[in-house]
Amino acid sequence: MKIAVINFSGNVGKSVISQHLLQPRMNDAKIIAVESINSDGTNNETIKGKEFADIMESISEMDDVIVDIGASNVEDFMKKMKLFSGSQDDFDYFIVPTINKPKQLTDTQSTINELHELDIDPECIKVVFNMVDIDDNMKRVFADLIDDCDHMATINTKAIIYENELFTRLKSESKSIAELINDDTDYKTQIQATDNRITRRELSHKLGTKRLAIGVSKQLDNTFKVLFGKKA
Repeated sequence: MKIAVINFSGNVGKSVISQHLLQPRMNDAKIIAVESINSDGTNNETIKGKEFADIMESISEMDDVIVDIGASNVEDFMKKMKLFSGSQDDFDYFIVPTINKPKQLTDTQSTINELHELDIDPECIKVVFNMVDIDDNMKRVFADLIDDCDHMATINTKAIIYENELFTRLKSESKSIAELINDDTDYKTQIQATDNRITRRELSHKLGTKRLAIGVSKQLDNTFKVLFGKKA
């Protein structure tokens, strides 16, 4: 699959979706980060939005690719898609992340409107609800977005990423979610084997992080299936 992750707003979780939801379930697809200022600390290839032609040539050579479009380049990216007639058809899907904040919701609607004006099939525009509180009533919290954009995009309130401490912990981890899950270290035995309080605390933190990763991974598996109708 070839997917663009896009929203006029920043801070909606585009990188989280690219790196943790999509990439591990798309044959470790290459991520092309389109951002003038790359501040996420990753080693993904970074290309400015003005180099649109190069981006499109790159994705044409790949079977699986994720284009993570930074907020500062979305407007330029949209303009270039209009200039390069039909270029939007090179993407199988456009993923539009959103969160429950007024500016981000307004920008999400604007993003969907712009994609709709490019005659992109609503089934190819998919909304992902990020940083969701587990107790949120989705149809009430996101009622305006659903009412205004349901005819222009695929909006399934089960396409969710819940707010979770793991995503904060990952910023200081050198491991991916999969690597955390596959870590076969017996932390419980190591905790019991030491009386050092600092060491016990560190090991307990690692055990807790692994447990969080297992839960988040299962939830992301379900979200991926909701989005694309298939398991990872």
